[in-house]
Amino acid sequence: MKNLDVLSLDGKLLKTFLAVYETNSVTRAAELLGVSQSSVSHSLNRLRDCFGDPLFAKRGRGITPTRASDVIAPRVSQIVNQLQGLSLRREYDPKSDDSSFAIATSVTELLPALLAGKKHLEMKSCGARLKFVELGDRNNALKFLDQGTADLAITASIGRYPLELSVKRLYQDPIVCFFDGTQRGAPKTASEYCAARHAVLDFGGSNKSIVDRALENAGLSRVVHLAAPNSYTLSRLAKGSDLVMTLPRGLASEAFHGFEFSPAPLPLPAVSYDLVWHRRFEDSARHCWFRETLIDAVTSSPHLD
Repeated sequence: MKNLDVLSLDGKLLKTFLAVYETNSVTRAAELLGVSQSSVSHSLNRLRDCFGDPLFAKRGRGITPTRASDVIAPRVSQIVNQLQGLSLRREYDPKSDDSSFAIATSVTELLPALLAGKKHLEMKSCGARLKFVELGDRNNALKFLDQGTADLAITASIGRYPLELSVKRLYQDPIVCFFDGTQRGAPKTASEYCAARHAVLDFGGSNKSIVDRALENAGLSRVVHLAAPNSYTLSRLAKGSDLVMTLPRGLASEAFHGFEFSPAPLPLPAVSYDLVWHRRFEDSARHCWFRETLIDAVTSSPHLD
């Protein structure tokens, strides 16, 4: 790279770079930023001139970052987050806050702990309100947090998170097989499991589930006869049928109360749940208080093993 002309850079350009870097797509970056594709392309050309590097190269139908992009991306993320955090208040009194705290999640099995968190929040503040937003696909976390739709997201771990996000592991939950005991028994072998009729959660994303990845690695497959967008709908539709649902055990006390469950007859990793927030709020006193309150409520909940 040539010597960097720092006066040619601004926050919007750097944010555009991060959006393209994370999505590997001008189109998806434009959707994320709420601008036109031509605007993103123009910004990329300015960035390329500034850094003296192509930054991204074509690969198939998409693009891939150059080595230079991989080097500067963490630094750019840090700069953008510091810029966005300049206006944050450094002191926070929960007793005088009557605003809303929003959590984006699709993790139904956390409901008892989240209700405990709501009571904890109400006890520690005067008028703060807790709002829940349906997260849907776990890859929506960046969009929700970047746009301010939510303060925090709770999601099954997606592995590598975008650079703009901070993450803390909350807990893990083993995966079991749920079934209506009046209609069938537990699948006892892998072959019996694969031959069963299955029902699954489908949040609309493209990621393969933990179960499907494990089956694929073992050279096995299953046939899905029913899919639903949330666990409560899935449980109601599956009641009275011979369907098998392979899901986190925590759902036994909520959506799948009344169903029987048994260990899966093949090795499956536990589901890891993460608390996620935008790095620009890393040092926000209000945000730190909210995170600590929620973490304390979830990790101390008797409903979670």
